Amino acid sequence: HAAPENVRFHYQLVGYDEAPKITRDREVGYSRLPPGDYTFRVKASVGDNLPTDRWTEHHFIIQSPWWRRPWAIGLFVLLLTGVLYAFVRVREDRLRMRDRIEKEQARFQLEALRSQVNPHFLFNSFNTLIELIEEEPDKAVEHVEDLSDLFRNILTVRDKELITLDEELDLVDTYFKLEQRRFGERIRLVTDVVEEARSLQLPPLTLQLLVENAIKHNTATDDEPLVVRVKAGNGVLEVRNADRPRSGPARSTGYGLDSIRQRYTALSERPVEVVREGGEFIVRIPLIERRP
Repeated sequence: HAAPENVRFHYQLVGYDEAPKITRDREVGYSRLPPGDYTFRVKASVGDNLPTDRWTEHHFIIQSPWWRRPWAIGLFVLLLTGVLYAFVRVREDRLRMRDRIEKEQARFQLEALRSQVNPHFLFNSFNTLIELIEEEPDKAVEHVEDLSDLFRNILTVRDKELITLDEELDLVDTYFKLEQRRFGERIRLVTDVVEEARSLQLPPLTLQLLVENAIKHNTATDDEPLVVRVKAGNGVLEVRNADRPRSGPARSTGYGLDSIRQRYTALSERPVEVVREGGEFIVRIPLIERRP
């Protein structure tokens, strides 16, 4: 054209531009166009004259990158599914292996301590363990550790005639944690022990048996939790709880207050006291001075 500076170009990238644009430049550029079908069209005008009616068009397609194409997305999904499946399988295999180890350990400990601990308590503890293994594996490990601590302590003291109250309190604390995993906040243990009493002695598992009997023979609910209070002072160990007998018959363990009384006849001149008063069941056990 004789006066190219007067030429104006009307152009539009159909599929991207909403309306035609006007420029005097002989080049236009588009960057980062998304994948799709496009038609670039252009026509010219000179000065203030109207542009020609006919567009010059060029059609082109921008393909999606390979990793955004359906077959690639399908492959990614398949690979991700495979990885997740493998992860879940490995995790489940490890959990099953840990479960088997824990259950075997529990069975071994049960056989070793069957004659030392109330079988009903063991039955409930292992039921709790099985539930934790299935629902909360981390807590199951903690439960096994507490069971191991309890059994180890029982094996340590079972052949002794007397142990210190401090040792017995440690044992009872572990025992009560195990029971609390079953009962939750329906049972509570409150201790009030003067320092001087901790070195005094008593037959092993005496306090544990009293706490166990309190839980076994009394009702405990969320609205009315069973509070077992342990107090020691002036040479006496006292265990008291609300006297709320269960309606059904309680299972016998082969142990009981009679066995405690019998053990004390040869150990102390002071008797074991068992009283019911003010809606409470109270047992008072004489503590024994440390023997040389």
